[in-house]
Amino acid sequence: MRIGRHMPLNGRPLRALEIACFLGCETVQLFASNPTGWKPPTAGEETAREFAQAARERGLAPVIVHAPYLINLASPREEIWQASIRLLSWTLERAALLEASDVVVHIGSHRGAGLEQGIERLIEALRLVLSKMPAGVRLLLENDVGAGYTLGQRFEELAYVLTRLPEEEERLGICLDTAHLWGAGYDIGSPAGVEAVLQRFAELVGLSRLKVLHLNDSRQPLGSHRDVHARIGEGLIPLAGLRALLNDARLATLTVVLETPIKRDEQDREDWEHDRRHLQYVKSLCTPGGSLSSPQLRQELAEG
Repeated sequence: MRIGRHMPLNGRPLRALEIACFLGCETVQLFASNPTGWKPPTAGEETAREFAQAARERGLAPVIVHAPYLINLASPREEIWQASIRLLSWTLERAALLEASDVVVHIGSHRGAGLEQGIERLIEALRLVLSKMPAGVRLLLENDVGAGYTLGQRFEELAYVLTRLPEEEERLGICLDTAHLWGAGYDIGSPAGVEAVLQRFAELVGLSRLKVLHLNDSRQPLGSHRDVHARIGEGLIPLAGLRALLNDARLATLTVVLETPIKRDEQDREDWEHDRRHLQYVKSLCTPGGSLSSPQLRQELAEG
C-alpha cells in the first residue's frame, strides 16, 4: 500500500512534487487541466514529460490523474456528452505523457432521464473513449454519494457497467472514495462494517477491479448523500473503521490518496507542516494491532 495525497499544482507542477516529498507522500494525484473548465491547455507536453521524469527521480509512484469535474458521461444532452468524451480522451492522452498509471473519473448524472438511460449513455461513452485510450493508462470509475441523479452510488451499478464491458477488464477499474461510501450509506465506521462492505463489493464487483482508494473523512452523517470532505479523524467516520480498511490484507496493494482539506495558516497560506503531520498520522493507522494513532501526534494536530 502506497499512501499520498492530491496535490494542488498552482501552475507549478515541479514545486508540487517537492512539497509532496516533504509531506512524505509515496504517490501523488493531480489534475491535468482546470478541474472546472472544458478547454484543456493547447500546449504543455514538454512540461508533462518533465513532471514525469521528476516524479520518477523522486520515487513518487504511481501518479494518478483526476479527470475534470465537468465530465458527465451519462448526460442526456448531446453537446455535454460529446464534450465529456473529448475532454476525458484528452485527459487520458495527457496522463500518458505524465506517465500516470490511472485516470479517475466521476461517472456523472442522468439529469432526470432515468437510471437505465444514464447507464446506457455511460457505457456507450466508455466504449468510445476506451477505443482510443493510450497504452499503459487505466480508467477508474469513482463511486458517488448518490446526490440527485448521479450514478455510481450502489455497487450494483458499478458492477453492471463492468460486466457490459468484459473485454476491458485490464483497462477499466474502480476507485472507491471513503467519504462517498459513507454518504451513500455504506457503514464503514467499524471493523464489522468494513468487512460487510468489502464482502459486498467483492461479490458484486470483485476486489481485483479496485485499484485506488480515496481516503477521506466526512463532515456529513452516514447516508446523507452529501459530499463534504474532512481530514482523517476530524469528521464523522469512526477511526476504527478507517483503520480496519487500511489494515485489510486484501487491500495491501492499493494506492491510497488523501483528498482532505489542507489547513491554512494565519496568512491564509497552505500549512504544509500541518499536512506533513497529518499524513504521518494517517500512516500510523496502518499498523495492525496498534493504537488508533499516536496520542501525542493527535494532540499536535489538534493544536496545530
